[in-house]
Amino acid sequence: MKISQVTLLLAIGLMSVESLSGECLTFDSFIKTAREQNLSLKVELAKSESSRANSKGLAIPPPMVGYMRMTDQSGSSAGGFEVDQSIPFPTKLSHDRSARKFEAEAQEESRLGMESEILGQARLLYFNLWASQQRKDALKEKKNAIENHIRLARAGVRGDSFLRIHILKAESDLDLLENEILTSDQEILERQAAVAEFLNVDPSSFHPDLEEPPAATLPSDDALGSSHQLEAARLSFESFKSREQGANATWFPDLYLRYKEIGQTQLMPKTSEVMVGVTLPFLFPWEPSAASSRATALKLQSELEFEREKRKVGTQRSVLMARASAFQKQLDNVSQRLLPRAEKRMKLVHNLAPRDMETLQDHRETMEAFPDLKLKALELRAQYEATIAELQKYERGRK
Repeated sequence: MKISQVTLLLAIGLMSVESLSGECLTFDSFIKTAREQNLSLKVELAKSESSRANSKGLAIPPPMVGYMRMTDQSGSSAGGFEVDQSIPFPTKLSHDRSARKFEAEAQEESRLGMESEILGQARLLYFNLWASQQRKDALKEKKNAIENHIRLARAGVRGDSFLRIHILKAESDLDLLENEILTSDQEILERQAAVAEFLNVDPSSFHPDLEEPPAATLPSDDALGSSHQLEAARLSFESFKSREQGANATWFPDLYLRYKEIGQTQLMPKTSEVMVGVTLPFLFPWEPSAASSRATALKLQSELEFEREKRKVGTQRSVLMARASAFQKQLDNVSQRLLPRAEKRMKLVHNLAPRDMETLQDHRETMEAFPDLKLKALELRAQYEATIAELQKYERGRK
C-alpha cells in the first residue's frame, strides 16, 4: 500500500474517532476502530510482512561481473570481461528457504496471537470505562438514598439522642460518599485517556458516552485448540530443525563457475577461459563442525521452549477457565437473585414510615442495599471480563 493511501486511511480513522467525542461510542465501532488505529497492531503487521518478504526466493549469492583492460609490450591493448558465480550445495538452499518459510509462518502466528490479545485488551478497556461511568451512577443513586434517609430521620428528631447520633453517622457517610464520587470522576478521566491512547487519538477531545458491552462468553473446548502462541513456538522449532539440517550440509561442497574472455592483441590471439570449481569445507573441519553443533544446540533450545509453552498454556487455560466460571456463577447469583430481591425490598420500604430506631436502621440498610449490589455486580463483572481477556490470549481464531 502506498504511503499516501496509508496516510489517508489514518486521517479518516482519526476523524471518525474524534467525531464520536461527546456522542455514543458503540462497542462494535470501538473494536473496529481499534483494529484500524492501534499502533501495536500496525507494528506486528509490519513485522509479519517483513518476515514474509524475507521468506521468498533462494539465497544464491549474486553473480560478479567485471571489465578488464590488458596492454601488451607493443602497446596494443584489448578489453575483456569476467563473470563469476557461486552456487551453494542444493540442500543448503532448500533447508535455508524452508527455515525462512517457517520463520515467516511463525511470525504470522505471533501476529495473530498479539492481535487476539490486543483486541482482548480493547474489550477490557471499553468495559472498564463503561463500568466507571456506571459506578459513578450507582454512587449517585446511593447518595440520593442517604440524603432521602437523612430527611426522613430529621422529621422524627425531637430529643432522642440515639436518633441524632444516627443522623450524624449518616451525614458522615454522605461526606465519605462525596469523596468516592470524586475518585470515580478521576477514574473516568484516566480511563478515557487510556482508551484514547489505545486508539491513537487526542485524549483532550475524547469524551465519549458508551453503551453496555455485550457480556463475554466462556470459550468452548473446541475454541481452546492450539493457540497462536503455541503454534508460533511449534513453527519456530520447525525453523530451527531446518537450520540444523542446513548446518549439517555445510560439509558439502559449493559449486563455483567462472567465465573470462579477453580480446585479441598484436602478440596474443583472442582468448576465453571457463573454470568449474568446488569448495572443500572438509579440509578445515572445525568451522562446519562448529556451525552444526551451534545449530543443534539452538534446535534443542527451541524444542524445550516449545514443550514449556505447551505446559504453560495448558495450565493457564485450566486455571483461567475455573476462575472465569466461578466469577460467572457469582455474577449470575447477584444479577438474577440478589438484585431483584433488593429492588423489591427497596420499593416496599420506600412506602413505609420508620417507627423507631430499629426500623429506621432497617430503612437505611434496605435503601442502600440496591446500589451496593449494583456496585458488587460491576466489580464481579470486571473480574470476569479481565479473566476472559487473559484467557483470550490462549485461544485460536477468537474475535
